[in-house]
Amino acid sequence: MPEAKTSKGPSKILVCDDDKAVSNFLKRFLKKEGYVWVDTALSGEEALEKIAKDKHQLLLLDIKLPGIGGLEVLKRVKEIDNNIAVIMITGFADAENADQAKKMGAYDYIVKPFDLAYLKLVLLTKMVLDS
Repeated sequence: MPEAKTSKGPSKILVCDDDKAVSNFLKRFLKKEGYVWVDTALSGEEALEKIAKDKHQLLLLDIKLPGIGGLEVLKRVKEIDNNIAVIMITGFADAENADQAKKMGAYDYIVKPFDLAYLKLVLLTKMVLDS
């Protein structure tokens, strides 16, 4: 599949959350914000398969996933392609997990329920740093 072009940030974004409603919400939100190519995965295994198959620039990744957990997915993603920006998402504010994720290469760590203004700011900051 050819890479979609957009004037807004990463052209390929993957959202990985085992809650289908959260994944679909983030996908709709990102598309509304002008991000053209947004895909979802409901498990760590599915996310890793999609990342190995397609070049993604950004991964929104839930910490708590069935099977392979988010921190392990983060580790494996960085082994596949260290240039993928990973923003961890979680329903539990946990400073230890946030610190560990950042040490492992996560760009940021966002707690649910999402502050959409903050999420937009994180995405815009990442775009500016990458340009």
